[in-house]
Amino acid sequence: MSDTQHDTFSNRNITVLGILLLIAVFIGEVLIGPHSDEEVVVEVADTMEDIAMRIKPVVSIEDIRKNMSVASAAADAADKSPDQLYQSACLACHTTGAAGAPKIGDAGAWDQRLAKGLDALVTSAINGIGAMPPRGGSQFNDDQIKAVVEYILDESR
Repeated sequence: MSDTQHDTFSNRNITVLGILLLIAVFIGEVLIGPHSDEEVVVEVADTMEDIAMRIKPVVSIEDIRKNMSVASAAADAADKSPDQLYQSACLACHTTGAAGAPKIGDAGAWDQRLAKGLDALVTSAINGIGAMPPRGGSQFNDDQIKAVVEYILDESR
C-alpha cells in the first residue's frame, strides 16, 4: 500500500467509526435512555436519597453518651438500699410535700393511697401520677421502685 492509500484508508476508517459512534449514541438516547428531563431528575433524586440513607450514621455520639449515663445510673442504683434509693430520687418531694406529694411519715396520706392496694401504689410510682414523673424521675427498675414504696410506707407508720 502506498502512503496515499494508507492515509485515505485511515481517514475513511476514522470517519466510518465516528459515524457509527454517533449512531450508537443517538440510538441509545432515543430507544434506551429517558424520554424527558423530568425522568432524569427523579432518578438522580432517588439515587441521592438512597445514598444519603446508606451513609447516614447508625448511632450518634450523643446517643452513646446518653446510653452510657443511663447504664451508669442503673448500675449505681443496683447496689443501693431502699433508704439510699429514697435519698437519691424521692427525698426532695416526699420530705417537703412539693407539688402535693404525700410526705414521708404522714400515715393518713399513705393509708389513703394504700387503700387501693400495694400493687396499685407501686404501679402509680412506676408510671407516674400527678406531678410525679414515671419512676420519680429515676432509672430504678420495678423491684427497686417497689422496695422504695415499701420503705416509705414502713417509715410512715
